[in-house]
This record gives sequence, C-alpha cells and structure tokens, in this order.
Amino acid sequence: MKHVITIFTLLIALGAVQNVCAQGSEAAKGSVNNTVRALDGKGGRLEHSVWGILAVNFKGDTLVSLNSGRCMVPASNMKLITTAAAYLKLGRAYTFKTTLATDGSVCDSTLRGNLYIIGGGDPLIGDLFPYLPKEDVPFGKWRKVLVDNGIYRIEGDIVGDGSYFEGERRHTDWSTEDEKSKDGVVPSGLTWRGKMGDSIPDGPLAAAVHFRDWLIRNGIEVSGIPDQADSGKMVPDSLTLLGSAMSASINHIASIANHQSDNFCAETLIKAIGKANNGSDDYDSATAALHRALSPIGLAGPSGAMRFADGSGLSRKNYVSPEFFVRLLTAMSRTSCYKDYLNSLPRPGRKDGTLTTRLPKAPQEVKNRIYMKSGSMNGVRCFSGYILPSDGDTRKTIAFSLMVNNFVGRQTELAPILDNIILELANEN
Repeated sequence: MKHVITIFTLLIALGAVQNVCAQGSEAAKGSVNNTVRALDGKGGRLEHSVWGILAVNFKGDTLVSLNSGRCMVPASNMKLITTAAAYLKLGRAYTFKTTLATDGSVCDSTLRGNLYIIGGGDPLIGDLFPYLPKEDVPFGKWRKVLVDNGIYRIEGDIVGDGSYFEGERRHTDWSTEDEKSKDGVVPSGLTWRGKMGDSIPDGPLAAAVHFRDWLIRNGIEVSGIPDQADSGKMVPDSLTLLGSAMSASINHIASIANHQSDNFCAETLIKAIGKANNGSDDYDSATAALHRALSPIGLAGPSGAMRFADGSGLSRKNYVSPEFFVRLLTAMSRTSCYKDYLNSLPRPGRKDGTLTTRLPKAPQEVKNRIYMKSGSMNGVRCFSGYILPSDGDTRKTIAFSLMVNNFVGRQTELAPILDNIILELANEN
C-alpha cells in the first residue's frame, strides 16, 4: 500500500519506541533532565500540575522521560493524530467534491429550474480567515461549470445541500464557548465559513445566499431565491448533473489544520475518515475509524490506552499520553508521507502559523529545526513534534511530546517554562 510502511521497518520503529518506553525513568543525563526534575520536585513550578514529557531520537535513545504514559487532555495536539490518520487513510492527494445539478433544463442560455449545490465536505469555502481562499476561488469553479453548460441566466432557486455529512452538527462534548468560536462549528456537507455576524446560519443556506449574490455580481442572472435542501426544498431523486469542482488536497488542508490550528478543517478530516471507513461520519463511527486508520503503523492501541472524542481537540474527553504522541511521530517518520506530515507543522517565530511568539530568544537556526504542534485551553498547554539535528544526521532527529494539564497559573507564566525545555532539547542535537 502506498502509505503503509513495510513490516520490517515497522518492527524496527516499534522496537525502538518500546525500548524507550521500557526504560521508564532511566533517561539520559543532561540539563533538560535537571530542569524537568526541578520543575516537578517539591517547590517546583509544576509540582501541583498533571504533566509529562517524553523525548527520544530516531536511534531509540531516551533524552528525557517523566510521566510519559500518563493520559492527559491534549487540546489541539489532537490534530497531530487526525492529520496523520488522514494522510494514511485518505492519501495526500484526496480532495472533496462539490457537485452542481439541476431539476430543470437548459435552453437559450437559460437554466429553467432550480440549481442544486451538492456539497462534498470542502472545508475551505468562505472568507472567515485570511488563510482561506477568497470566495472567487470556489465560486469561480462553480460558475465555470455553469458557463461550460452555456448557462448565463437561472430561472429558479439556488439550493444548498449539505447532506453528505449526516452526523451531528453539534458536538456534545464541546462547551458553549467552543461552539461560538469562529471555527468551532461541526461541518455539514456544505458550509459557508463567512464573516461572523451574518444573520443566516453557516451551513447550506449561507452557501446558497453568498453564491447567488456572487453570481449576480459576476454576470449570471438569477431570478429565484436561495434555499437549502434540508428545510425549504427536497432534493429530487433524479437530477441532471452539470459538473463538479474539487477542493484543495488533503495535504493542503492538513497543513491549514496544523499551521493555523483550524478546528473546522480537523473536524472535516475526521468525518471524511469515518465516511471512507464505513460510510458513517457520526462521532462514534468517526473516532472508531480514526483508531483503525492508525493500525497500519501499529498504533491501534488497546482500549484504555487512549481516548479519541473529536478531531480538533476541543473536547476535554480526549485523553492521550506523551508516549502515544512520540510513538505516533516516530512511526510517521517511517512512512512515505513523512515529509508532507513534517511540513504540515508550524515552526517557532514564523508568521504563517500559531508559533509566532514561541522561543523568542532562540537563535533562528534553532527555530528552523523545530516543527511542532501547540495545544492550549484553560489549564492545558501541550507541544509535540520534531527537532531536526543541527548536523543533518537524521538518526539524531528528536520526537518529543510535552503535556501540561491542571496548571492554575497564568499561561504567560507557563509559556517561558515550556519554551526553555524545548530549547534545551534542541541543544541536545
């Protein structure tokens, strides 16, 4: 299989990590160990927090280990798991399809009937954030379908259909505050990710409204109104297909999910994994599919070893250990999609991701070698990723996971503590 590592390589990878895990507290000597022990000891700044760390290099050497098997809330570090599973199950080139169809016919450049926008899960429709494509990109593709069919006037309604994703649109584990966040919406098959404050919902109706208005501004007359298939209009059993438009690839979407910590993209990916596995995208099915997607790299762990509740990490019912993250990172480094996976992670000090202010005092050369995902919510701060070697010897690459839960101080107090640990790890290679 394209994205599955060989059995021989898998045994080597898992053997190295199992040796690391078996060593427990027998970690290599170094300043990072002294720092970690001091933070955890009596009077240490993290004495009363639930936290853990594991860092190993690709040779299998343990650099530091503390509470590495303890399951904790990962926050957005969960996206590392979701995007890895998406690469493995769906492949880097996978795309989402939006289909245009009609219940009418075309005559003299006029579509006499309703135009249906049948969503396929594309998470990049809208202009909510600067990193999302402008509306001209998806809408331009849809308009081209119409023009290719000779359509310059629509005598009917624009109907959005979001039924491709049939699972819940409200995650029961999420807080009200999360649901009201800009990207804390559970995807439907067709979702408009527009500016906050719109008077219409963000789903199929919003997409229909914005597309209708955009068409009128761009030379296509529309006499009907916007509607959505699950309320005002029912999609007929038989429609005439006009054409389809494809989204950006999984590789691009995974990069947005990790670089921007985009919850919506991550939730789209876990639903797509569920659909690809058994045709079901409800969260019970999707999280089960997430487990199965990791099985080719040996990470379909026993019940109780970890718990997945969503794809983004917004749920506080996700429980993962630093050991699991290091096993994931190490196993992914031996797949054909490793380079894409690595490059999907942000780096400190760069403006294209969530780590702009991380490691402010570190030399740029050090920052350039660190690829990691952050995760934070109230009382939670996590970093997991890779530190590339300064001399180019890939065997010295470090996979690490640093997780803190139940921290009662200010996040501004915690950030420099964790930055220092990561910097000391970087000095190890």
